[in-house]
Amino acid sequence: MAKLLGAKGGQLSVSDSLMIAGAKILSERILSPVVGNGSLLSGGVKILGSVLSKNMVGGKVNDILGTALMVDGSEDIVSSFFGGTAPSIFGTQTAKVELI
Repeated sequence: MAKLLGAKGGQLSVSDSLMIAGAKILSERILSPVVGNGSLLSGGVKILGSVLSKNMVGGKVNDILGTALMVDGSEDIVSSFFGGTAPSIFGTQTAKVELI
């Protein structure tokens, strides 16, 4: 198990990617009621938070939190351009998209 968690895919270890995924899910749940999710606004806020976190939090915590917010914010912006429909492996899944 320790070898698996230390294995790398790209530049990240499996354990880092699991922590990033957890931070992304948590930040999404916390920020969604405030700024929404899947919109240009929510994406911009999350990317700004990622950039600002570098000055407020250092080290590994910033790497995890900053990456999670950057990925989630980028996902929101890209999703907003799909016009409410996000493709899925099992067909088409409709998602609500808030546009400014």
